[in-house]
Amino acid sequence: MKQLTAISNKISLSLFYGFGVFTVLALLLAFKTEQMVLAALPLVVLLGAVTILDFKSVYFFLLAMLPLSIEYYFPSGLGTDLPTEPLMVGMMLVAFVFIFFKREALPDSFFINPLVIALLFHYLWIFICALNSENVVVSMKIFLAKTWYITTFTVLTAVVIRTKGDLKKIFWCIYIPLTILITITMLRHGILYHFYFQDINKCVTPYFRNHVNYAAMVSVFFPFLFLAIGWYEKGSKIRKLLVFSVLYYVVAIYFSFTRTCMLAVLAMIPFYFMVKWRFTKLGLIAIAGFVVFTLNTLISDNKYMHMSPDFEKTVYHDDFSSHLTSTFEGADVSSMERIYRWIAAARMSVAHPYMGVGSGNFYDNYKHFTVTSFETYISDNEEHSTVHNYFLLMLVEQGYIGLFIFIVLTATVFIYGERVYFKMKTSESRRTVMILLLVMLSVYVNLLLSDMLETDKVGPFFFMTLALLVLFDTEKISVEAESE
Repeated sequence: MKQLTAISNKISLSLFYGFGVFTVLALLLAFKTEQMVLAALPLVVLLGAVTILDFKSVYFFLLAMLPLSIEYYFPSGLGTDLPTEPLMVGMMLVAFVFIFFKREALPDSFFINPLVIALLFHYLWIFICALNSENVVVSMKIFLAKTWYITTFTVLTAVVIRTKGDLKKIFWCIYIPLTILITITMLRHGILYHFYFQDINKCVTPYFRNHVNYAAMVSVFFPFLFLAIGWYEKGSKIRKLLVFSVLYYVVAIYFSFTRTCMLAVLAMIPFYFMVKWRFTKLGLIAIAGFVVFTLNTLISDNKYMHMSPDFEKTVYHDDFSSHLTSTFEGADVSSMERIYRWIAAARMSVAHPYMGVGSGNFYDNYKHFTVTSFETYISDNEEHSTVHNYFLLMLVEQGYIGLFIFIVLTATVFIYGERVYFKMKTSESRRTVMILLLVMLSVYVNLLLSDMLETDKVGPFFFMTLALLVLFDTEKISVEAESE
């Protein structure tokens, strides 16, 4: 026994010294090559070791890093989100290995669940379109990213989350860093720029690309505050903090000056009653009818041409009230730039109707389909951003079939979610499912004027919520017992 202990101590000491030498060499190499990302190699190795021993802790660590991640671009031009995307890749590999050896960790009917089937069709069509893409390399990169998003946040979530204690961990892992970043942003915006509308983008870096990414994450996470409030007794300090956080987040969303996110928060009120009164199907039909009617009106006799802006007057505005007013007057540059790209997207779909141009290929192809009378002074698109509507993005990059699949997935999310809500036998379970549906609503409202489902600020909430809805439906999660 003493010999085994001595051998174990020698091995531990050798590993300790070996890791120390490796860390020093990595740091020296980073300074020598001026590639500071190499300095993170020891952390990667350490995380790898922890993942093997306790992958659930790394899963929650990944959630905590979502608000804090930054975009990093290598000299080759390849971009990634650090540290979240490497963590996702690692967790994807862990999920593959774990499920291979322990298939029973997933609900029995997980892969034949209607929500998961719709998601898998969406995923499969992305791959098929990537093979037929205008740029196969770019499309395959996006397909691979979709792979680790789905595997990590849908499949692995279905393995890890089982109790109210797990849901609490999800909440606090995201709430703490996100609230800290909101506070930093508000202080910077208020003290340095006096909450001026035109300066908000300066205050959200480096953790968010712009004010839209920032506000989108805040608005998508916002419903979880109401879930967390119900976990704690009235009058407790934590509950008071969370109640205050509701107001604090609303103020943060307002001072983000992001119209879509304000709309997302406001839309939660009628949506709540729509689900409570079982009007989800009727609501979806009404929305579909409105979209079809609007498109038919605009297309007939080219009536959309009457919406073309005055190039000289369509500009950014210095204050938010003017920004809102100009939106309705067609004199806001960001709104009219969206219409400029939406028209291009519609015309592209005629040229590539079945499989689109492939994921990630909108920017390289849309200029040939634009209508010059809708140009604005930012139409040169230096940011290389896309169409700013996820449904149109599906149409352009995956064709009519891809758009149809995504619409089916969308309808399934809300119709299935309503069914799960009324299937729940306790008020606590129903409340939790309702919050999940409000999170989904916020995601989709954001997708109407953006395309951030492949970003780590919004995408994880979408795929994680899918998994949680399935877990409630299959009764694999319990929120009644305080089981940590």
